[in-house]
Amino acid sequence: MIFCVLLILALSSAATAGALAQVPPARPDTTFFDAGWHHLGRPNAVFFGWVTPLDSGRCRIQTYYLTGERQFDATGRLGPPVQRDGPATFYYRSGQVHSTGQYAQGKQTGSWQYWQEDGTPKLTRTYVPRPPTPDGSVPQFVEQMPVFAGGMAGLARYLATHAHYPSPIDKTQPRPAGRVFVQFVVGPTGDVLRPVVIKGFDPACDAEALRVVASLPRWEPGRRNGEPVEVRFVVPLIFHP
Repeated sequence: MIFCVLLILALSSAATAGALAQVPPARPDTTFFDAGWHHLGRPNAVFFGWVTPLDSGRCRIQTYYLTGERQFDATGRLGPPVQRDGPATFYYRSGQVHSTGQYAQGKQTGSWQYWQEDGTPKLTRTYVPRPPTPDGSVPQFVEQMPVFAGGMAGLARYLATHAHYPSPIDKTQPRPAGRVFVQFVVGPTGDVLRPVVIKGFDPACDAEALRVVASLPRWEPGRRNGEPVEVRFVVPLIFHP
């Protein structure tokens, strides 16, 4: 008798869990994803979901674990491509909320709240989307790459020779060490154009890195289909006091 009762309880629990994790009905626009949110076929998928059009070019984005539990629910823009844009919620497989926040043009923005799977608040994180990189549409690779006198070794020597650690205004303050990453474009005539710091660590060192890159002599320009074209580079400059 005890065995029968336990068996009935086990079957009842399994049925309840199955009802909660019931797989949503198939739709012709179902898309499958791996853990990194890349599209792929069902055999290797981790999630599946679809996009439902709303008014004014908006849409609802829903994804599920393969066993049917809700994984993600958000609003977005139809595109193409479809972009997350608006309030969003991620879920644990158990149904507990994992995190909530906002997307703007496909990127997390503002304050996001995270929870443990038992519902305990975990942390709050603030996201500030990076502005688009200038000249992001300029290619970094072409058939015939630009050439600096002496090659890349010559470029490294030039930067190391001409970059100097700036004299501090307040000599009592510690002088930090670090790297400054400068992006620039080699134009069709070989001139260095539009240098910009994309990652710095100290305003004075950032300015010195820009000065040195802007002073680079003319390159042999890059070419595509035999024609000179713009090519984008990023170089690091290392500063030690």
